[in-house]
Amino acid sequence: MKHFVCFVVLLAGLPLARGQTVPPGRANLNGNWNLNTAKSDFGQVPPPLRQSESILQAGEEFVVGITLEREEMKQNYTLRFRAGGDAMPLAVGSFPEGAPFRILSVKGEWQGQTLVVTEKVSFQGSDGTLTARYTLSGGGKVLTKQTHVAMSAGEFDTRTVYDKQ
Repeated sequence: MKHFVCFVVLLAGLPLARGQTVPPGRANLNGNWNLNTAKSDFGQVPPPLRQSESILQAGEEFVVGITLEREEMKQNYTLRFRAGGDAMPLAVGSFPEGAPFRILSVKGEWQGQTLVVTEKVSFQGSDGTLTARYTLSGGGKVLTKQTHVAMSAGEFDTRTVYDKQ
């Protein structure tokens, strides 16, 4: 009987251990997030027609799927990184050959409850850096991304706000 009770207790604890995808003390960014254009500030950049981010967070591992639609183009790409890990190059074929904008590598790190994602990019042959700061509010239903863009032609900031679906 003692062994049976130990087995039941162990078995009952397994779903909890497997279900823990977010480390304690970290924001839970998991979910599908749709851009709220009215609450966003694009600065010098024209707003997209549509944009969404799908975030899968498992421990310190992240997969961020980005869909962006503008009048002149549609983009879909995926960022994969480990928070606190080394910069990860994007997979070959993430952007079409000859695309004017490409993400070369991505790195993530936690600063308190804020996830900071740094992307090394190339735009029309010039290298630059995008630094995005992801924070949650609204009881975990609103994701705000403050992005600083630094390119050889200059620097600017955007603030994009997403609603959880």
